Amino acid sequence: MSQGSHQMSEEELAQFQKASNEYEAPVTGPLVGQRQPSTAITTEYASADPVYQAKTQSLPQKYSYYRTVRGDGKCGWRAVAFGYFEALIHHGDGNRFGMEEARLRSLGNVVLQSGYSQMVYEDFADTTYELLRELANAVNENVDAVALLLERFNEDIVQDYIISHLRALTAAWMITRDADYAPWLLGQTVEQYCKDQILPVAAEIEHVGLSALKDAFLAPAAISLEVLYLDRSEGDQVTMHRFDPVTNGGYTLGTVRLLYRPGHYDLLYKPEDLPAPPPPPAPVPTYLQFGTQTHQEPAYDLGVSAMPDFLMTIPGMSYASQPPQAWGMPSSYSTDFTFSAPAPVSACTPAVQTPSAPAPQPQSLPSQPVYVSGSSPTQLVPPPTQLTHEMAIRPAAMAQAHLGHHDLQSQLGGGPFRMSAYNYEADFMQATSQMPFQTSIFRNSHFNQAHFLNPDFQPEQWDPEGEYTTASSSKSSRHKNCG
Repeated sequence: MSQGSHQMSEEELAQFQKASNEYEAPVTGPLVGQRQPSTAITTEYASADPVYQAKTQSLPQKYSYYRTVRGDGKCGWRAVAFGYFEALIHHGDGNRFGMEEARLRSLGNVVLQSGYSQMVYEDFADTTYELLRELANAVNENVDAVALLLERFNEDIVQDYIISHLRALTAAWMITRDADYAPWLLGQTVEQYCKDQILPVAAEIEHVGLSALKDAFLAPAAISLEVLYLDRSEGDQVTMHRFDPVTNGGYTLGTVRLLYRPGHYDLLYKPEDLPAPPPPPAPVPTYLQFGTQTHQEPAYDLGVSAMPDFLMTIPGMSYASQPPQAWGMPSSYSTDFTFSAPAPVSACTPAVQTPSAPAPQPQSLPSQPVYVSGSSPTQLVPPPTQLTHEMAIRPAAMAQAHLGHHDLQSQLGGGPFRMSAYNYEADFMQATSQMPFQTSIFRNSHFNQAHFLNPDFQPEQWDPEGEYTTASSSKSSRHKNCG
């Protein structure tokens, strides 16, 4: 050994050994964790002692979930406090929180009777009362109260104040009931035990202190306490100890279940401890309403510039600006009309009577579904499957139309039909476009020039020769043709 090296004395070695034995790694993780399946405990002990393996494998059969609590010496106090608030939340009665606040305030007399300062006690108790009021509002407003509780218990100041409140309450309860707890303490008085094991900030809770905490804090609220010990005892089930299982005339509001592993407490849950999941939301009723568009006869050979603005609002008038299709009819106009052209007659053959307007034919229109909002439900309206479309053609206009084959071919563009000698001329479209509207809606509206409300009112003039072909005129025409 070199001269510069320092040899430690036995006293220094003893101090280093003591510091090494007392060293504890800093505890990390949330103060209270999220609820998770208890199968995670089975996985944690998969390579441990066979006794722990057997007990942890059977644990999920009864206890489906567990919640971790940070093991910093206050895990037992923190687990009981969290389980108390959680049991009140699962009870679902917002008024219960107000009852508990009144009960805990009344225990201030017990703290004063034990000799503790009221000012110190009230500072810690106010945090508990405030949390009770917050949870009551959350339950009444259907807010996630468990999430709020978890958030508050992961705040260092909040959970430290609540734990200090429970420590003072437990110590005062034991001191004022010395005869109930002194037999369980060997070589210590109740006051000395509270000073050493209850009131210190980092003191872990023991069996006697846990029993006193249950008597002062849980039992009057009708909440029972169970502790399940995961140890090396015989059997393949965890050992359960139940503290005063039935109180308040047999009524139990809830149960706080603790899983004890040497030096540490966590929270356990049975399936019945958790509230039933809310039912799935009912589907919003959506009603289907059918709407159809009425089809009007298109007006041909009318330019957009020559059409008055008010006529553009009439259904069907938008076809005016569209060019004719392959055989002179727009694609949207699907109704087929068949007209019979008069055959050539000899000089003495009676004149063929002017054909009347074709009979209305049913027209099938596609119905397009229109989805309406579920907030304003409407009944299903069946759409009309057929719409009778009437095309009125004045016979006089047709009688005056002399058709030419060449112009017709250029107008109609040929199409898939074979040209015949009996075809209408191109002037047919011009003649039909000049005919006045014959629909009842237009005839009775002020847009009709023959209507008295029209600014350019002009009454219709009745032309008997254009409306009828009398027998006398037919007879005279025959004499003319034969003469």
